[in-house]
Amino acid sequence: MIRLYRILPLLVLMAVVAGVVYVIMSFRYSSDRAKATLITVFTWLTIVLSVVFALGTLYALFEQNNTVIELAGSCLATTLVGLGVTRLCNRIFKKNHPHYGEEVAQATIINDSISSRFADAFKQAFGQAMKDTFDPRHKR
Repeated sequence: MIRLYRILPLLVLMAVVAGVVYVIMSFRYSSDRAKATLITVFTWLTIVLSVVFALGTLYALFEQNNTVIELAGSCLATTLVGLGVTRLCNRIFKKNHPHYGEEVAQATIINDSISSRFADAFKQAFGQAMKDTFDPRHKR
């Protein structure tokens, strides 16, 4: 229980970061994009924090500082569990959204737009009459 109390600031910080990233991304884009971004951010965040706490634990081990070993080791365990949970969330997200992140295919136009079809029909029906009307060389 004491170790949980020691890592509580780290857990609160990670929860705040998750909340802010998710709210901003879901407001600005979509909830799926927010989830994908959150997974990416937490993957990198937990990897970096794991490396930092691993180095801190190793340094404390060489210095034989048991208090720092316990604190850094607890934080290292927390970030490694967080990394595992993040990767599990990524697997579930990819399973539920298999086509997310793929390039969107460009649409091909099969038929012209309705306005261009009307313009072509108008030119075909009244083209010669319009040329004769507005031709300055045509004398009346």
